[in-house]
Amino acid sequence: MSKYDSLWVEKYRPKTLKDLILNDENRTFFSSLNDEIPHIMLWGNAGTGKTTLAKLIVNDILKCQYLYINASDENGVDTIRNKVISFSQVKSFDGKKKIIILDESDGLTNEGQRILRNVMEEYAENARFILTANYFNRIIEPIRSRCILFNLKPDLEESYLRCIHILQQENVTLDDNQREDLKKFVEKRHPDLRRIINDLQKFSLDKNFEASNKNNILSISTKIVKALLNKESSLSVRKIVIENESAFDSNYQLLYKEIFDLIYNSKFEEKRKKNLLLELGEYMYRDTFVLDHEINFFCCLMAIENSLN
Repeated sequence: MSKYDSLWVEKYRPKTLKDLILNDENRTFFSSLNDEIPHIMLWGNAGTGKTTLAKLIVNDILKCQYLYINASDENGVDTIRNKVISFSQVKSFDGKKKIIILDESDGLTNEGQRILRNVMEEYAENARFILTANYFNRIIEPIRSRCILFNLKPDLEESYLRCIHILQQENVTLDDNQREDLKKFVEKRHPDLRRIINDLQKFSLDKNFEASNKNNILSISTKIVKALLNKESSLSVRKIVIENESAFDSNYQLLYKEIFDLIYNSKFEEKRKKNLLLELGEYMYRDTFVLDHEINFFCCLMAIENSLN
């Protein structure tokens, strides 16, 4: 077994459709797919199983010839012209429809999307598309209208039960208090099931589940909010963050969420509270794309500082 296989997120990756957390309606639809598959778009938060489902459709359900492209890496016109069109032009060797999986298709350029729109119609006799996207609004309307859309979001309770199953398989015991901690642990990270499982392994060393940084993040976020309310400079608040990065495992998404909850539950006047929450929401969104999460967070601190002054 390789080190990669020892990662829980890979070890417990769904191997068949029945292993995926899906609602009954979606499970029925995907299990009944055949060669007349429509164009499909799977969208939603990162870590919800979009790529896994797309690959299960071609490997486990249709068992067809397919082309996989990560559109965040190959996002230009040349990819569509040189790879997608050349693959779509020729009929499959078994007479079935070919499938093109465009993973993270919201990373395609606008020009690439415009060409893709025409390809989806021109070569529909030979090929169909499965698109995945984290951000639905980044896909142009003509492509969305050509697809059946599915917003994937694993059920919260089933996500919790999946974690219980994984811990049982790994011989990690839980007492009642730990089960309550696990519920909160899952709720904080939901719906990103990939992140949940990765963090679950990290906090289950020595066969004991201990979400050791949950109080750290709350403590640090409380310090940050108090410092900003006391009109401390964002420059000094940044120092608090940098000095405590290891304490919250550089998990800026959770830090944003804790600060969001603190401000949401604060006694701020409603208009100011909404403005602050909008600022936080904007920087949480940007955090998905930036190279340096700490700098993005610092910019968020400065924006909040300006809103408070």
